[in-house]
Amino acid sequence: MKNNNQQLEEVIEIESDSLTLTQINYITSTKDRLRFYEKRYPDRLYSTLLMSLTHEPYTEEHAKGLWSKINSHMEELNHTLQRDVGLSVATLDYLTNFSDNLSAPKIIEQDKSNFVSRAATVDELTKLYIRDVFDVIIKKSIYSAQRNNTSLCLLMIDIDDFKQVNDCHGHQTGDRVLTEVGGSINQSIREMDIAARYGGEELAVIMPDTDREQASQVGERIREHIERLKFDSFSVTVSIGLAELDKKCRTPEALISAADDALYEAKRNGKNQLVLSHKTA
Repeated sequence: MKNNNQQLEEVIEIESDSLTLTQINYITSTKDRLRFYEKRYPDRLYSTLLMSLTHEPYTEEHAKGLWSKINSHMEELNHTLQRDVGLSVATLDYLTNFSDNLSAPKIIEQDKSNFVSRAATVDELTKLYIRDVFDVIIKKSIYSAQRNNTSLCLLMIDIDDFKQVNDCHGHQTGDRVLTEVGGSINQSIREMDIAARYGGEELAVIMPDTDREQASQVGERIREHIERLKFDSFSVTVSIGLAELDKKCRTPEALISAADDALYEAKRNGKNQLVLSHKTA
């Protein structure tokens, strides 16, 4: 029978700075697992973790000290926001806003580097990430997917006839709908997914390491869960557009546009459905 160390060795070999976020979360998920990797890679574990997250070089000693502070910062953010903000957001926030260690960020645009401190990280009504976080994460996710040759999908979600809800039932009820829909999305997605309020009643889900078939399953689960929500005298539905990163859609703008086009096709076809983008078919 294999011991724990043998099993761990078979899972991840740290050979470069191209660890995925899923791999990083796995390596650091428990103290015992992290201790194993510290012993196996004593000279480059933490520098590799930070290089993979930020694409900035650090000495191992410096990186280890930063890693401890980043984890403390993540715990503070989680406590303050009452939500798991995730390692990626906590790292970028700490290094840009508290330690000034990102000298030339390749993922965060300069005018977005203070996005967490400027407006927290989650939308007050939906409890999904705010648009600024979405803008940063989608760029990082696309860069990572292209660099590691992994799949990436995007869902664009719009609440059907939301203006009618506000007009007929009032804006307070509309706010309640946004809250319930946001909660339903958070319950429907996987831990690896990033859900955000893109604008108004339009929401988005970034799905790393996910092909269109897997994304369709999650999207349908989201649609069905929302369809089952009950309000005082009505229910709501959503239309969903799905796009996949490929040779035709290689940038955030192209991926969002493809998912949006599919979303509007879902609207034209009768709403309350998920449509795959033709641009990435």
